Amino acid sequence: MMLSKILLFLHRPKKDRNKYYFNEMKKRQADKADSSLQSNKDTIADAYFKEQVKNPGLLFCLDRMDEWSETEAFIRKMLQDYPQLKALVYYTGGKMESKPEATHLLVTDKKDFNLFGKEKPILKRWLEEQNFDLLLVFAQKENKRCKKLTASLNARLKAGWTIKTETPWVDISLGKPGEKLSYDIFYRELKTYFKQLNIKLLP
Repeated sequence: MMLSKILLFLHRPKKDRNKYYFNEMKKRQADKADSSLQSNKDTIADAYFKEQVKNPGLLFCLDRMDEWSETEAFIRKMLQDYPQLKALVYYTGGKMESKPEATHLLVTDKKDFNLFGKEKPILKRWLEEQNFDLLLVFAQKENKRCKKLTASLNARLKAGWTIKTETPWVDISLGKPGEKLSYDIFYRELKTYFKQLNIKLLP
């Protein structure tokens, strides 16, 4: 198939071939310019975001343990920019047999709540100690305990992706209800959003 296209091209008049080369060159230059412009916009958005966010926090509500690898990768990526980052992972699927441990991370499940739905001491203390500029909330669906954890965490601004719910959990929601977004895409779009709306969290 490719060979027939090449042969067809070679049989064109020289004038047509020159026109084709010219159009291809213009197209590649336009693509390169678009790519360069987008890269520049991303760089500016990144710089503005880092200027306004000094102390971010993460809250993940995971329904399945196979989501953990993507979650961990995103936490590690953010730790490169924010070594002081704190992340809370709430596993909604029941009890976890073994919980990952790290200084920047607290992993919880239903065992960390008492019969009345109150947080047990370790989780309660962790929630009280945190005070974020920005809290990123990653939950795919409504969950009472996840919603309660979101409300309990102190943050100047809370952002997450949209969930089908009557009362919003966060100040900023991106995406469509029920839409599966990757953490990286959400994070990139949020930074663009910050820059476009000139959101200021710090003096």
